[in-house]
Amino acid sequence: MQSLVAPMLAALALAALPAHAEQRNFTGPNGSYQGNAYDYGRSTTFTDRNGQFSGSAIQSGNTTNFYDRNGRFQGSVTRPPENRR
Repeated sequence: MQSLVAPMLAALALAALPAHAEQRNFTGPNGSYQGNAYDYGRSTTFTDRNGQFSGSAIQSGNTTNFYDRNGRFQGSVTRPPENRR
């Protein structure tokens, strides 16, 4: 049991570190600010113009699933597989 304590503490410490996200701003047709997307690689979170969470997208393979602010599935997009030569 004691041999598991150190790895568990290390995993918790790593999980507590903030993940680096690429931020993208969205504007409407008239140029007004609409919200942000924070891209974490396989997942993206979306916020509205007030900074409130409005949904997320999770990529798995060539499919991206979209969820609303309550975590309910809203739809998906699948892109064709890449040609490998």
